[in-house]
Amino acid sequence: MRILLVEDDAATRRGISHFLAAAGHAVTQAADGLAALDLLETCTPELVVSDIRMPGLDGLGLLARLRAHGTAPAVLMMTAFATVEEAVGALQAGARDYLTKPLNLGELGVKVSRIEEELRLRRENLRLRERLQCVEHPELVGAGKAMAELRKTLLRAAADGAVPVMIYGESGTGKELVARTLHAESPRAAAAFVDVSCAAFSDELLESELFGYRKGAFTGAYRDKKGIVEAAAHGTLFLDEVSEMSPRMQSKLLRFLQEHTVMAVGATSATAVDVRVVGASNVDLHEMALAGRFREDLYYRLNVVEVRLPPLRARVEDIAGLVGHFLRKHGGRELRFTRACWDVLEHHAWPGNVRELENLVRVLQVSCDGQEVDVHDLPVRIRAPRAEPAAAGELAEGTLHDALARCEERMVRAELKRQGGNVSRTAQALGLSRVGLYKKLKQHGIAL
Repeated sequence: MRILLVEDDAATRRGISHFLAAAGHAVTQAADGLAALDLLETCTPELVVSDIRMPGLDGLGLLARLRAHGTAPAVLMMTAFATVEEAVGALQAGARDYLTKPLNLGELGVKVSRIEEELRLRRENLRLRERLQCVEHPELVGAGKAMAELRKTLLRAAADGAVPVMIYGESGTGKELVARTLHAESPRAAAAFVDVSCAAFSDELLESELFGYRKGAFTGAYRDKKGIVEAAAHGTLFLDEVSEMSPRMQSKLLRFLQEHTVMAVGATSATAVDVRVVGASNVDLHEMALAGRFREDLYYRLNVVEVRLPPLRARVEDIAGLVGHFLRKHGGRELRFTRACWDVLEHHAWPGNVRELENLVRVLQVSCDGQEVDVHDLPVRIRAPRAEPAAAGELAEGTLHDALARCEERMVRAELKRQGGNVSRTAQALGLSRVGLYKKLKQHGIAL
């Protein structure tokens, strides 16, 4: 350790310094408290070993000045006047421990070693926390203004472990990852995080999955089954694509949010459940409520705190950081991107958002011959959009939303044809999930 030794007796100071240096520590000496403060301008000790009674500024005064100065090394006090009051005063003022004079060097060595081990464990804990933060919250990678605002909103929302949260964002922006971050930073972090896609089940299946069922409730119900809501008790229930819920299921979800109880299919009594609900959608529930396609009362129950994830094209300043993160995450070969390559990446529309970028990094780690990635190494869909150019005046017809929808439909049709109708490969090429692609096919009336 770096140790600052403060002792007014020169002989004692030399003896202690020699002992500590022989144990491998870097020792700086000061004859009194004021000299010690001067030395703090050029050295940053991890431990201060100081006599209590010294002329001028004594040890307790030095300790107070250290705290006021903003420097907080561990402090070990020495005193020849071993009274209970003096020892307690030193500890109450912030000293880590104390020794009585004449010093027992063996005791000094033990106390210094103990403090050294405490500091080592504290540094190791800090490093582990930083590593875990990186591992657990990859969706927060980004130094731009949009991500800074997102982090602030998430921390505020996480502090209240009960308030419902709605997360909005395009496909691939990381809604589930943000929901997991919200859970991990909340008072409910020790309990379960349970997620369910509302678009993946029919009405009947979604009800039994969410609320469970009793034996004999329907054909095939051979035993009682606890629902997802109960499985998330005291934790977080994440409802992905909540906008896909039917009016019937919206009504049942509203009842749960109002009463905090669930009624299993076939049950005769309700069960109280304490759980935080986090929803996600790629469409605005308020607009759906205004259009009569989503219950307005349910919207206000779910949308207490609103989190909006920016698309990747709106935060191109984060692309380089995300690429570096995904390279580390997936291991394999390191890659270097040319300036021209970065220009292409920053001007790409990223319809699949962060998920599409992660997929690109994985493809490049496998497909590139060397470590340098140039424009010609990028897939054609990144270098040049596949969609056919619009006819003159076509984009002027209708709203911008209409024009984007037509462009999206052409891209989906062209990629589906290129992949021979293979849904998995088409979804991967477009940076979508299979569920996301099926939604696009249904939206544009594209038959397989």
